[in-house]
Amino acid sequence: MSALSIDDQLTFLEVVLVLVGLGITWVVFYGSDRAELPGEAAIPAAGSADDMEIDTRGRTL
Repeated sequence: MSALSIDDQLTFLEVVLVLVGLGITWVVFYGSDRAELPGEAAIPAAGSADDMEIDTRGRTL
């Protein structure tokens, strides 16, 4: 037999699921304030040469 009743087990499960949800939300939004948003990228000068190395840090497909 379990040391906890079914009500205690469900309450424990609810608390764990809420904490997991908060943890996932924190992971998704942590550092999102430093993301490059559309329209915020610097526009290069017209006469400058293109970069020879593509910088893909922080970019998604």
